[in-house]
This record gives sequence, structure tokens and C-alpha cells, in this order.
Amino acid sequence: MRTTNYNTEELEAKLLERFGNKTPFTVPVGYFDGLTGKVMSRIAQRKRRRQIWRWAAAAVLAGCVATGGLLFERQYNQRLAETEDIQYIEDALDYSMIDNMSIASYLTEAE
Repeated sequence: MRTTNYNTEELEAKLLERFGNKTPFTVPVGYFDGLTGKVMSRIAQRKRRRQIWRWAAAAVLAGCVATGGLLFERQYNQRLAETEDIQYIEDALDYSMIDNMSIASYLTEAE
């Protein structure tokens, strides 16, 4: 592989010598007339899409938080009901003045 170090002026001179001042590219007639509008409409579309994705992400996050809150509340209420049931049974046993030995004998007789 051959490497040569050209300075910019030498490179420009070589390119001009080889290709001249002709541009190898052509542009369709009227291409740049509507280009600005097309580019701006694409930018606006991208902004709208980004905005929609942000709102969608916020909605999903809010849904997750609400679902978690409802599940937590349901579990909390279930535990609260269980403790209330246990407290009710303990109060009923205290009121009936049944001691633990009597309860154990009733349970073993039932088997």
C-alpha cells in the first residue's frame, strides 16, 4: 500500500487537473424549491411521535403505580380482616371463659 502526503493545495490541483470544474452530480429541476417544507414537516412528525411516546410511557407508568397501589391496599385489607377475625375469636374465648386445656380436649375429642 502506497501512502503519499499531499497538502491541500496539491490535492486540489490534482483533482482539478483530472476532473476539471465539472460537477458529476445533477439535481432535478425544482428539487430545492420544496426541500425546506419537506424537511420541516418530517421534523414536526418526529416531534409528534416523540410526544406520543412520552405520553404513552407516562400512561404505562401511572397504570403500574395504580395497579401496585390497588394490590397493596387489597393485601393490607385482607391482613387487617384476618387480624380482626383473630381478635374476635380471642375475645369470644375470653368471654366464654374457656381455658386452653378445655379447648385442647375439645379438639382432640373431635378427631
